[in-house]
Amino acid sequence: MTHEERSALTTVTIVQTAFLGDVLLSLPMAVAIKQAMPWARVRLVTTPAAAAVVDELGAVDEVIAFDKRGKHAGWQGMKALARQLRCDGHAVIVPHRSLRTALFVRELRPTWSCTFRTAWARWFCTEVVPYPEVQHDADRQLALAAVLTGVQRTKEEIGPIALSTQRDQATVHVLLDERGARKPYVVVAPGSVWPTKRWPIRHGEALSGMIADRSMSVVIVGEASLAGTIRERDGVVDLCGRTTLREAAAVIAGATAVVCNDSAPLHLASLQHIPVVAVFGPTVPTFGFGPYGAHARVVEQTTLACRPCSPHGTRTCPLGTHACMENIEPIRVLHAMNEIVENL
Repeated sequence: MTHEERSALTTVTIVQTAFLGDVLLSLPMAVAIKQAMPWARVRLVTTPAAAAVVDELGAVDEVIAFDKRGKHAGWQGMKALARQLRCDGHAVIVPHRSLRTALFVRELRPTWSCTFRTAWARWFCTEVVPYPEVQHDADRQLALAAVLTGVQRTKEEIGPIALSTQRDQATVHVLLDERGARKPYVVVAPGSVWPTKRWPIRHGEALSGMIADRSMSVVIVGEASLAGTIRERDGVVDLCGRTTLREAAAVIAGATAVVCNDSAPLHLASLQHIPVVAVFGPTVPTFGFGPYGAHARVVEQTTLACRPCSPHGTRTCPLGTHACMENIEPIRVLHAMNEIVENL
């Protein structure tokens, strides 16, 4: 793309309707585009759940919820949304690989568009690039941005990204004070959509006790179904079900470190440059969704022949043992934290 062609683009739409973690990892790409093309309006089309998280953060100029199970369901609903978003000088970037997304992009009728060679949208985009298998997903998406901007950036170069508003931060400050959480504190996030990606609760509880015994608070974050699974005690505060995801991001932003599974809190920590220890079981970091930064560590069982057993995790262990998580002892995770946090 020439400088003149790029200068004629007034709107850039990112279409990313995958899991929340994938959407969060689109934010460095959005920031890179805004920095390289400050004259263009950057929009993100995503799921309603992700839209509620990303809206008001400032990483993009506009967030559009693609409600594929509600008002945008079916062919006519999808076409109606696409018609609303059509405009002159329109560039579209498509990291999502589904057929529904491809048909939506076709209806957008952009001036210029780019996606991966593995995506269905390749049939309708003006630029198609190879899918980098062995690369962090944030860098994969930044590679798409580079085709548009002519500038290759890395996720580390983008810097920390704010994932909460001042309102979220004020709410969290009050909540932590009411619950008696002291600074410094470590966040433990025991949840995951996929049960096999969850480190056993008893291990998380044991780790929380070890940290609390070292004169640091532990703050547990997660959805309401996890409330009470790690028992509160002196120095351990349970906020499960008490925060929105953005408020959880604000809790993480104030933490000394985060311990989590292969799940959204991992990305909430990495994107904000907070030290993180991620416990991996059925999945592996080479899929592209591990923590990153100088103060990030992965704890995993590297000798199990059954790993990885699936791209995203499963409801139950195929072998019935869940050895990939059961056999990771709390002391190993504590040692990993010692490598990245002084005096823990």
